Amino acid sequence: MVSLTLTPMMCSRLLKHTPEANQTRLFRVTEGGWNAVLKLYDRTLKVVLRHQFTTLVVAISTLALTIYLYVVIPKGFFPIQDTGVIQGISEAAQTVSFPQMSSQQHSSRRSS
Repeated sequence: MVSLTLTPMMCSRLLKHTPEANQTRLFRVTEGGWNAVLKLYDRTLKVVLRHQFTTLVVAISTLALTIYLYVVIPKGFFPIQDTGVIQGISEAAQTVSFPQMSSQQHSSRRSS
């Protein structure tokens, strides 16, 4: 619903045509880049549409290979105990009190 209602309305309000004489140099350079991307997309889409069966076979083969690799590849790269937590350790002299250590940690955090 959004793509059929809100998006066209917002585009009509926010996107205004700028005459070519008023376009900036940056706009012309990026517009050329976007046109090149659009031409590449057009060419590759035409190739895919000309070879629909081959494209379907490649897509199904990719899906099958992905499922096969998911089953075959070992899943033990990360230990079960891994919780994704990063731990930092601070060291200081044994005579440092808790308030001093806390102060040092806070001051080094602000400086980095």
